[in-house]
Amino acid sequence: MTLEEPLPARLPQELVDHIIDHLHDDPLALKNCAHVCHAWLPTSRIHLFAKICLKATSPHNGPAVPQERCKRLHALLTRSPEIIPNIRELEICEGSPLHHHYPDVQSSTTWVATERTLTALFKLLTHVERFDFSATSVLIWSILPPTFQTALYTLLSLPTLKYIRFHSWNFPNFTSLAYMLSHCQNLRAFALSSTNISNDIGPESNHTRRSSVHVPDEANVVSTTTPLEVLTLDFVHFPYIEYWILGQYALVDIRSLRELRVAHFLNDAHIVDKLLTAVGGSLEHFHLKPGAWNVHPFNLSCNSGLRSIRLTLEDPETAMRWVLVLLSSITANNLALESIGLEFYVDPKKLDSWDQVDALLMRDELSTLKRVEIGLFAIPTHADFLNVRQEMSGLDGRGIARWYQLGIKSQRSSRQLTPRISRPT
Repeated sequence: MTLEEPLPARLPQELVDHIIDHLHDDPLALKNCAHVCHAWLPTSRIHLFAKICLKATSPHNGPAVPQERCKRLHALLTRSPEIIPNIRELEICEGSPLHHHYPDVQSSTTWVATERTLTALFKLLTHVERFDFSATSVLIWSILPPTFQTALYTLLSLPTLKYIRFHSWNFPNFTSLAYMLSHCQNLRAFALSSTNISNDIGPESNHTRRSSVHVPDEANVVSTTTPLEVLTLDFVHFPYIEYWILGQYALVDIRSLRELRVAHFLNDAHIVDKLLTAVGGSLEHFHLKPGAWNVHPFNLSCNSGLRSIRLTLEDPETAMRWVLVLLSSITANNLALESIGLEFYVDPKKLDSWDQVDALLMRDELSTLKRVEIGLFAIPTHADFLNVRQEMSGLDGRGIARWYQLGIKSQRSSRQLTPRISRPT
């Protein structure tokens, strides 16, 4: 450009923001935008720092040493505190993946309790909405230092925090988990995965913090507890679950629960039945992976707002009976039901009674269905796959069925049940 040529017109900030918003999932492009000029920097940072992941090297996120990332992040936020409000999601993983492809990079094992900048980070963040804390091996709450626990309480007390997930944790008793959750002010979604809450009688149960667990007066339960919208119990052992959720002085309010997801829950199915009854008409999405449970009928007539049901099955001995019993539980009260998903991680040769499933899906009570998704552990051109579709010709004739293959990368069975409605808008 010569001196005689006019300078290009400055783009309106609204247009700049709109362009950068379209690049929200492209970190490299966002970094380049941040270097264009000062006006492009704030919007780029909104997306660049929206989610912070502190986890060890893995094939998915490339070479990383989480404690080094944590130190760099803390130093950056100390120098540029205007970045802090941009951090809306925080994901932490203690331990290392089983293997990775970067032999020159340190494979971190334990770091969360020893890295001081992590506790400082907990106290520094102010706008976190989603918090995911997992471990590749069991993380034992009772051996974490008190300074670490106190710093974590600070993060959990943020008024912006709406979603928490703990994966692969061990709590010594109900009190320790209850006290932790008592710091949350506006929790809307809570997930426990591969977690054990034991009933040990030991020093922890006599700890002075026990007296700090606030159990509200019966008259004030609703006013002092933010209603949960999403609850996920995924490979969880929780002896006190009935007291925690359904007791007279329940520490969480599930009467406005919109989504319930239960997988391989070590407590019996009767608790789930009680949950469904207690939640009532507010429930919209129900996902069940019964695992090795004995088949148990649920009373869905009280869940009049139910919009979708998904059943994931892995035991050939009980898979089809679960389907028949659950479909039979749908009544004329479930007029809002639009979607049913059935996933069979079982050899189709070991399953029968498809004609009965077809008949149940053709009932008048399911006339409002808009979508039925059925996943089979076979390729769509295989004779077993085609035979199933032939036996369910009635459903196929309605034009609402989607058939797909399980076991491929995009349809791989996941231990984690991902909430549908808990992501902030």
